[in-house]
Amino acid sequence: MAKALTLSRFVRTTITMVAMTIAMSNFGANAFAKQTFYVSKAGSDQNLGTSETAPLRTFAAAAKKMRAGDYCLVMAGVYHQTLKMFHSGRPGKPITFEPYRQGHVVIDAANQLTHWQLYKGNIYSASMLWNLGLGMNQVLLDGKLIMEARYPEETNTNPFSPGIARVVVLQNPVKPYTPFSTIHILRSKQFANMPTDYFRGAVFVGQVGVAWSTQGGLVTHSSRQGWLRLNQVTKTWWFGGHGHGYLTGLLRFLRTPDHWEYKNGRLYVELPPGQTPDSHQIQARRRAWCINFNSQSWIIVRDFDLVAGAVKMSCNHCTLEHCRGRYMGNFTYMPNGAPNGAIGASSGDCGIAIKGNDNTIKHCRLAWSAGSGIVLDGRQNRIKRNIIRDMDYSGTYDCCLNILRGGDNLISFNTMSNAGRDVLQIHDPDADKIEFNDLSRAGLLCKDLGIIYTYGTNGRGTRIAYNWIHNNLATGHNHPGVYLDNGCSNFIVDHNVIWDFGKDAGVRVNGPCSGNRIINNTLFNCLPVGAREYTNPSSKWQIGWPRGVHYEATNNLYLGLNPDTELVDPAHDNFRLKPGAAATGAGKVVPGISPGIDNRAPDLGAYTTGGTYWIPGATGHR
Repeated sequence: MAKALTLSRFVRTTITMVAMTIAMSNFGANAFAKQTFYVSKAGSDQNLGTSETAPLRTFAAAAKKMRAGDYCLVMAGVYHQTLKMFHSGRPGKPITFEPYRQGHVVIDAANQLTHWQLYKGNIYSASMLWNLGLGMNQVLLDGKLIMEARYPEETNTNPFSPGIARVVVLQNPVKPYTPFSTIHILRSKQFANMPTDYFRGAVFVGQVGVAWSTQGGLVTHSSRQGWLRLNQVTKTWWFGGHGHGYLTGLLRFLRTPDHWEYKNGRLYVELPPGQTPDSHQIQARRRAWCINFNSQSWIIVRDFDLVAGAVKMSCNHCTLEHCRGRYMGNFTYMPNGAPNGAIGASSGDCGIAIKGNDNTIKHCRLAWSAGSGIVLDGRQNRIKRNIIRDMDYSGTYDCCLNILRGGDNLISFNTMSNAGRDVLQIHDPDADKIEFNDLSRAGLLCKDLGIIYTYGTNGRGTRIAYNWIHNNLATGHNHPGVYLDNGCSNFIVDHNVIWDFGKDAGVRVNGPCSGNRIINNTLFNCLPVGAREYTNPSSKWQIGWPRGVHYEATNNLYLGLNPDTELVDPAHDNFRLKPGAAATGAGKVVPGISPGIDNRAPDLGAYTTGGTYWIPGATGHR
């Protein structure tokens, strides 16, 4: 009996000790899985970094220590570093980076230049030991972007300035509307009366002919008569004809205050008369990335200011929120002029490059990039309640948001405006949702474009719905709201308010096309759905497609130049139907898109009588 009791006590004791060991092990794992690290400009990477009084100095030191569930609190200051991730979090235990006690933290990809010397006049120079490449350097004066020197001289410092030289590019005499050759020749009276090869080595930048995109090339020869020969050696969109542009890239062009030029390891800046570099902060972009998620997962970054660098979100299940970015990418040398989205996403010439799945960008403000604001390549990402403006000041095939490749992505309640070409482009979607956004002011540099533009694309059920789409500023006749160009199919465009497109359609559909559905949109101060259709008889999509333009247009409310006849107060963005409006109950049921209401037919247009008044944009609500 005693032996039995002893054995029983032994078993109980052993079980208890094992349980305690497991509990202590779990306690230790949890304790180490949620540590807080501190980073300060006054810190040291020799510290442990786990206390406010002994912080680390660099993001890298903190990121290498952190594991799932850990926090990094960054103390106020300007950090000339890239925040790069080295480890992933886990579901429910993300790795988090944020400011310490809501301090103001700036991640700056530009470095300040010092030891300035007077060059001549009011031009100063300083050593710049890095060079991002032809047309890629970027300079900030007191935190504001300034332009590279131009010829003809121009005082305008707006990046959207298209250049003032009137030029003509020779057209192919054998096949009009095809590229002249792999070498392009152009002429301008404003380039005349200069010595032979005076402009050799400069870069020409301009919009010529159809001006779908800005293009350029390196000048290999110039004549006294104003002829320039360019090294156009890649595919070109130039068809020849008249246009305008400018030259850049030579130190002799620097003759205007608040402009710069780079040559042989030195940066040259002209300041206003009487000013010296001692009273200014002059910076040049040094790093491509402010933040690099570096293929890690389950990471949250919030509340940082980003300057002169992009965000690389090659990751899954990550979040960027409440961040503010400006001057996030720059380039002027554009020998191709073709879509730049994929290039910009890999090199940092955009605002944010997403390549991955289940990521979120929300409540961010992005402004000023020569490339796109966001380039999206992945599935089930969420772009919510952001403000994205002043993008594509290069005037290439970039935009505020570029769906490079999609799949069940949600783009909602964003405000996007001011773009050199389109505001939103769609290249390879798959059932993406673009809804409750306020999209406006495309076409600041280019022609033949849309607020939303896609070409030769199978939407695979992508839905463009409940948006405000307005004010295409492009010149000429090809400037619609939603532009489904040649070869587009299987898009749903419904319940949008679309206005101010002059002599083009609110929704334009070019052929060949099929399977597009345009339903319950309100349109005014533009042409109706279906106006100005064009079918390209030589299009590659013509083979195997029904010839011409084939789509469904149902329940759309077109009000011409008189929106007040049916809407409550369109001048103040109240697009609801007036009581007793003729559009009330005048539609027909479209299953899944426009159901009946209270046993009656649906209304025409975007808003439902008696329904919720939805307001798109980052500050909107349902």
